[in-house]
Amino acid sequence: MLKSESIIVLIALVSLHACVLFSDDTIENKVVVSAFGKNLLLDSLCSRIPDELSFEDSTLLSERIIEGWVRENVLLAQAEKNINEFSSAFESSIKSYRNALLVTQFEREFIASRVDTKVQDEEIEKFHSDYPELFQLKEHVLRAVFFEINTEEDMLDSARIWLTTADSSSVPKLEQWSIEHGAHFALDVDYWWLLSDLLQTVPMQVYRIEDQLRDRRLIEFTDGDSRYLLRILEHRLKDLPSPISIARKRIVDLIIQERRRCILENLRDDLVSDAWANGEIIRDSILN
Repeated sequence: MLKSESIIVLIALVSLHACVLFSDDTIENKVVVSAFGKNLLLDSLCSRIPDELSFEDSTLLSERIIEGWVRENVLLAQAEKNINEFSSAFESSIKSYRNALLVTQFEREFIASRVDTKVQDEEIEKFHSDYPELFQLKEHVLRAVFFEINTEEDMLDSARIWLTTADSSSVPKLEQWSIEHGAHFALDVDYWWLLSDLLQTVPMQVYRIEDQLRDRRLIEFTDGDSRYLLRILEHRLKDLPSPISIARKRIVDLIIQERRRCILENLRDDLVSDAWANGEIIRDSILN
């Protein structure tokens, strides 16, 4: 192990021991390591080490933190020696970056404290109706219920009736039957499937897909040792606006995003207006 690495390990061990032994008041101003006039304080190091870590893991983490701090300050000192920090272009870049960080953080906190993130169903429906072009489907979607069961099962008459009906009364019965008979099932009547996702689960033969999607009769077929029973409840073809339930999350995000934009726009306008009104902005005429 290199001498510098040994020193860092020793510092880490001593510092970690101090974190355990000393009180918060005692460690507040204790220096762990110094470099180029800057100090890494013990309380800063201790605050970055989770209490639940073992002593060995805490020691390793302390080593990494100390070594990273040392390396960062060595490189910073070298950079300051070789770059003219006060050249106009460099100073302008630093100032612009700092200003951007300050403004961004201020605006983020201002918006977060004022934006209403609750979106009513009426707003969602209106947005969906006003901007259907934003929600065009990339593929066919459908609401469907189905179950898969071993081909040896022959007591299917009630299950067929319940699946064909697929209402609030029959679905719970079919779900209980499916559990008792070891069937794999999907019986959420409100769920919209992408056709490609459904076909990965239900290996239905596709030939005239639009006609098949329009068919509301019970579909039954076998594949290997499995029997599939499927009922399509509703469908929507690609290139049409998607159902609201599929687009809901995106609509909510878009509405909140627009609220954020309005808050930000009003904030900027109000601040500029107030600054003019309070005499904080003075403009000399260049025509005189």
